[in-house]
Amino acid sequence: MTNIEIIVGAMKLANLDPMTEVVNTFAGWKRRGYSVKKGEKAVFKTKIWKPVKYAKKEQESEIDANLSAEEADNNHLVLVNAAFFTAEQVEKREVTA
Repeated sequence: MTNIEIIVGAMKLANLDPMTEVVNTFAGWKRRGYSVKKGEKAVFKTKIWKPVKYAKKEQESEIDANLSAEEADNNHLVLVNAAFFTAEQVEKREVTA
């Protein structure tokens, strides 16, 4: 199951329309120049896949050399908790010089 499928399913469970509502995580909104309004609570929480990098040991390097590129990529994903906020719960950050 992909992150999109997970998020759409969680949105439906939270009675949000995936076709009209815009949701993102706290960090996702921050990257786009928004901040979550003080006191706002997440509209839903779910687990999503997050890519991670880790130091390989010598033994793992030999094993990974035998994996295809797709299999190697899949070994670097972990499920993490994520809280999602709607566009109504955020505000544009002011740029200070």
